[in-house]
Amino acid sequence: MRRQWPANKQDGCFKREVSYGSNTLCSKPSFSVYIHWPYCESKCTYCNFNKYVNPKDPPHDRLVKAMTTELEYFLNDPRYGLKDRKVHSVYFGGGTPSLAKPSAIHAILETIRKQVGLADDTEISMEANPTSIEQSKLKQFKQAGVNRLSLGIQSLNTHDLKMLGRDHTGEEALKALSVAKDIFHKERVTFDLIYARPGQTTRDWERELQQALDIAGDHLSMYQLTVERSTPLHKQSLKGLLPSMPDPDSAADMYEATVRIAADYGYHHYEVSSYAKRQQAISRHNFSYWQGMDFLGIGPGAHGRLTDIHENQRVRTFGEFHPDKYMALCEAEGEGIRKIQPISMHDMAEELIVFGMRTRMGIPRSRFSKMTGGAVLDQVIDTEALKLFMEANLLVQEDAMTNDLSCFIAQSQVD
Repeated sequence: MRRQWPANKQDGCFKREVSYGSNTLCSKPSFSVYIHWPYCESKCTYCNFNKYVNPKDPPHDRLVKAMTTELEYFLNDPRYGLKDRKVHSVYFGGGTPSLAKPSAIHAILETIRKQVGLADDTEISMEANPTSIEQSKLKQFKQAGVNRLSLGIQSLNTHDLKMLGRDHTGEEALKALSVAKDIFHKERVTFDLIYARPGQTTRDWERELQQALDIAGDHLSMYQLTVERSTPLHKQSLKGLLPSMPDPDSAADMYEATVRIAADYGYHHYEVSSYAKRQQAISRHNFSYWQGMDFLGIGPGAHGRLTDIHENQRVRTFGEFHPDKYMALCEAEGEGIRKIQPISMHDMAEELIVFGMRTRMGIPRSRFSKMTGGAVLDQVIDTEALKLFMEANLLVQEDAMTNDLSCFIAQSQVD
């Protein structure tokens, strides 16, 4: 890459009056909120996220108080100018946020509503597992304000679910999906599946995928399994206690089968792991990450990306990892941040390129320029490498969006 960035930061995108969909970057663009609930009933064997096994007596009220305190701190901090900006989306992730009491979800949303407001059409998503205990609370979560549910199904094969450390069966997954669609309606329910699991063949995956698509709503996410170092799954694999992992060619076959079969069922492949039947089903929250929008991260280990308007500088925030340390820090300081790191224009440009290439929308030149202080995409990217990828039909260059779903993303997801 040739790195040609504006030398004068005052000419950057945070000082210029530039279009950002229906907003301008200086006229209060929208931002998203991520809430991290750190507790799970058990740890999945493949997971390396910041999560902790639910204590016998979880500090529920103390954690909620810490989160609402941190929300109030950031939403009122003049450095970030969030007070009068529109909330684009709210996402409860984890961990397992559906282990929280519905009253916790309500308290957190009420804090956001009182401080900055929540529009009626704001996407408010929550992750949930398909256990019977969590199923019983779904109606209460909707009453608390959640309007989109993401079920962590991962597989419909009970044997593989045990191998992955999941605490539900394939039958429970099917039941939970049915209950969720009744409560939230099919266009507001999504679920995750993992493929390229130990011992899985392409034909195994095709059969399971077709079964899942027969019962899916308007959105689902499908990920290739990554065996992360130091996870139980990695250790079991090293000891030869698992069936062989699919080789790279087999995993690629599964990916191509996923794209092909999902298209046969009417799903648009709008991001590398995400599929939607309709424009309204696209995950607005995830798209805010990929488009480089600001997002506020709340909770133990939560990450955020904000604009410090006083310093004319984008920054990353990193929450204190352990729940006890996080809660103590919030009680002492009003926020639970362990580190704030500036983001250079160079890093922001690279991030926009990498994230843009995850999506069907790609990297719009005008948007790239606006968010990098005037950098020109064609002067930043390696044009020789780009040419090779285009000749191999791995990348395309379009003057205008030709896919209806892509047009929607380009025009609507930026607010």
